[in-house]
Parts: sequence; C-alpha cells; structure tokens
Amino acid sequence: MKAIKAYSLDLETVRMLESYCRQSDNWDQKISRSKVVNDAIVWFLRGDVAELKQERDDLHKQWLQLVNEKHNTTVSISPDRAWWKRILGLR
Repeated sequence: MKAIKAYSLDLETVRMLESYCRQSDNWDQKISRSKVVNDAIVWFLRGDVAELKQERDDLHKQWLQLVNEKHNTTVSISPDRAWWKRILGLR
C-alpha cells in the first residue's frame, strides 16, 4: 500500500535527486524519483551499517589487490583501525 505525503526538500537535495534520476544505464528510461527517495529513507532509517561495512571491506580488498599488483608487494593493512591509530601504534 502506498500513501501520498508531501515533504519539503532543500534545493540542493532536489538538484542531486534530479541529476541522479536522469542518469540511467538505459537512455530512454528514467529512474523513479519516488523510488529513490523511498529506498534512501528506508535504508537510512534501518541503519544498515552491515551493508556499508561490507562495501568498505570489498573496496579495501580491491585497493590492496591493485597496490600489491602495481608494487609487487603483499600489503595487507586491516581497515578496522583508524589511520591515525595505526600511525600512533594504538589498538
């Protein structure tokens, strides 16, 4: 079931939404603004941190692979600690 409600967005948010919805893999189809807003609100309110962590870990693995290939090394820095803690040797 869907309900139609009106909420106000600031101008910059509207511009980002319009720009995002115009970008599509298929040039003759636009992405639904309502779906984007709905999905974003659901994702934000759920607080799906596990999804963010998995994306961060995947990105880190790709970065390590590229660094190791480029420099012929075996770097394996854990992304779990903040960079400044690693520099200071803190846990």
